[in-house]
Amino acid sequence: MKIATINIDWFKKSKELQKRIQEEIKEQAVDFLIVNENIDNVSFTDDYFMYHSKSIPTNEIFQYLDYGMYLKGKTPIRTSIYSKYQSIEQLTTMDSYTSICHKFRVEDKIITIYGTIIGTWGIKFQEEIARKELDNFKTDIQKILIDNENVFFAGDFNTSFIEKEKRQLASINSRNEIIKMTDKFQIFRATEKLEHCIDHIFMSDRLKNTVISKTTTFLGEDSLKDNPHKGICVEFNFLK
Repeated sequence: MKIATINIDWFKKSKELQKRIQEEIKEQAVDFLIVNENIDNVSFTDDYFMYHSKSIPTNEIFQYLDYGMYLKGKTPIRTSIYSKYQSIEQLTTMDSYTSICHKFRVEDKIITIYGTIIGTWGIKFQEEIARKELDNFKTDIQKILIDNENVFFAGDFNTSFIEKEKRQLASINSRNEIIKMTDKFQIFRATEKLEHCIDHIFMSDRLKNTVISKTTTFLGEDSLKDNPHKGICVEFNFLK
């Protein structure tokens, strides 16, 4: 099975690039896809069920931006889950505009998928907005892991875990904060060794111990025209 995450930058691309993104995602044939900075009318294949975080208001300024004007009337969705499996339960998150979490039954196992963004404004407003998003991420992790063993945490963390790259939310020390939190709860950072990568897929310790994983990328080398974002994919098989 395969899980992937990608930030598509509100699909503010040329029609040609939009088509390429859709074609490459479809070619990946993933079972679960977490999409950040999405819009509500984007589809990748008719085989997917679609689950969205709460849509951002477009009739007012929301966190310093008029999204209605910025996206020319399109409805912004910060985080979406596309799945070949129908959700059996939605779990609440601290910020329903930014994060989303659903449970799925896969091969007689219950899989929980949590998608989010940490640093929706990138390097701007870190103390005001990104810190809150990081704190929400920490709180969500603790709550989700109480009753759920097989959990994937994925999305745009605006953080590289390769220290020499210096790609992180420096004002809130996002690299060390995320490392401390995930170490505390024995969460495996499956994609932390990928170079020039700020989008990630993590998995709970229980899930790490019951799957074999392979990590790959797609739409790299600035194909998205939004460096250093790229598609990230983890392939896994349940052990018998």
